[in-house]
Amino acid sequence: MKGYIRKRGNKWSYTVDIGKDPRSGKRKQKTQSGFKTKKEAQAALAELVNNVEKGHYVEPTKKKFKDFTLDYLENVYKNRVKKSSYDTARNIIMTHVIPWFGNVDLNDIDQFLVHDFYNEKMEAGFSSAYIQKMHEMVRMILKVAYKWEVIQKNIASMIEAPRLIRKEMGVWTIKQVNEFLKFTKHSRYHPIFFLAAYTGMRKGEILGLTWDDIDFEEKTITINKTLYKTTRDGFLLQEPKTANSIRTIYIDDDIIRVLKKQRVKQNLEKLKFGGAYKEHVMVFAQETGDYVNPTGVNGLFARFVKQAGLPRIRFHDLRHTHATILLLMGVNPKIVAERLGHSSVQITLDTYSHVLPSMKKDLSEQFSKAMKSGQNVVNHD
Repeated sequence: MKGYIRKRGNKWSYTVDIGKDPRSGKRKQKTQSGFKTKKEAQAALAELVNNVEKGHYVEPTKKKFKDFTLDYLENVYKNRVKKSSYDTARNIIMTHVIPWFGNVDLNDIDQFLVHDFYNEKMEAGFSSAYIQKMHEMVRMILKVAYKWEVIQKNIASMIEAPRLIRKEMGVWTIKQVNEFLKFTKHSRYHPIFFLAAYTGMRKGEILGLTWDDIDFEEKTITINKTLYKTTRDGFLLQEPKTANSIRTIYIDDDIIRVLKKQRVKQNLEKLKFGGAYKEHVMVFAQETGDYVNPTGVNGLFARFVKQAGLPRIRFHDLRHTHATILLLMGVNPKIVAERLGHSSVQITLDTYSHVLPSMKKDLSEQFSKAMKSGQNVVNHD
């Protein structure tokens, strides 16, 4: 590999061949100047030659973060993930990441600049969970850039995610759940709230139900899709993110009664709107058959909670309430995990660790009562 060193004014520089241009076939050279001594230039040249010969050299690029990111999103990432995942990622990148890094050259980004970004977002009041999502996007882009040899350093391995501060979940008592369901009894959204409280299903799973998912004879609900609303493609029915989320759960007569009443009401609405009714075969739909907006459910739920004078919780906390009540009833955590669609029972135990102390206390008391009652709890055969 050809290279030479020379002095320019008071500084030293080196020039070295680094291969051929794949398009033109012409020789490519790299020149670096600004060294104070000849030895510094020689050392830098030797390091560069060594990296080129070992195949570790990446030619610096002046490509902007914004250009590389948008190109990757539209031409690669978009074709690898579900539309909802792409839409979420693009929103985070366009709203937060690109305004910060957009006009910076990829090779000028270091771990310090990235952590400054996180600090700015924390000071702006964004939740740690949301900043974690920003971190995932930044790390993904930098990881791909390094893998594709667009940048010289693996910055993705040098940045650390901000500490995740988990918000305490809100959980209602059985009495509070009943008060809320009674308060919302005349709302068309009541069956949605009822199903969330009585099954622990996720909001998207409930809104994604079609009538063929309900088996009234076997008393089961099959959960195999989720309703999303994206900014670019509108409403989407997609498979759940994990295989464990696809499941069949058992329901009781109370849920059956609510669902049958919902079907009757929906059939009346179909007759009312006739050909104008948009038939999507959804269990829950607007009066005209349109999909129910998941965001709208959140807003209406919060309003009803306030009007009912109940402790403030999120819609998703109905799922937590359902699980907590089951565990306090003594239901096996594995069965609860399967009903919720968790990938492992450990996730259930970790999520609802607040219930464990009470369960342990009850277990001890139940054991003592059994012993004192003289029940034969040991098999001597």
